[in-house]
Amino acid sequence: MDLELPIEIKTVDAEMIRPLRHAELRKGQDFSTTSYLKDNEDSTFHMASILAGNVVTCATFYPEQSAKLNAVNAYRLRGMATDSNLQRKGYARDLIRSAFLELKSIGADFLWCNARLAALDFYKSVGFKTKGGLFNIEIIGPHYYMYKEI
Repeated sequence: MDLELPIEIKTVDAEMIRPLRHAELRKGQDFSTTSYLKDNEDSTFHMASILAGNVVTCATFYPEQSAKLNAVNAYRLRGMATDSNLQRKGYARDLIRSAFLELKSIGADFLWCNARLAALDFYKSVGFKTKGGLFNIEIIGPHYYMYKEI
């Protein structure tokens, strides 16, 4: 009989999630690329799914208006990643749903991101919509602009 370990979703500091960002989003690039300009601002928050003491999913959220949305208090999602050995187990879905509740509690009205092509179906499954066509982010690859009303 397999016992499933409990997953804990909580807010963490940026340093705790940078190794997962590096492993999953910046493979082959310098570790410094895992640091975002707004990581340490007061209005930024980072969430992680922690399993057996290890960060298995992470995401960063901060206020940032978008020219593509008519929003009062838009937030941007960046650096969402799940350990490639633990994908498709619901960890990212549970984390983003927790984030939606947190965003609603702080008055956010929209969440937007530049979603990697490989993550498109995931974002659609949690209620995001695309706006515009496919575009390329240098070094990283093809993306879609996606958003969700909170």
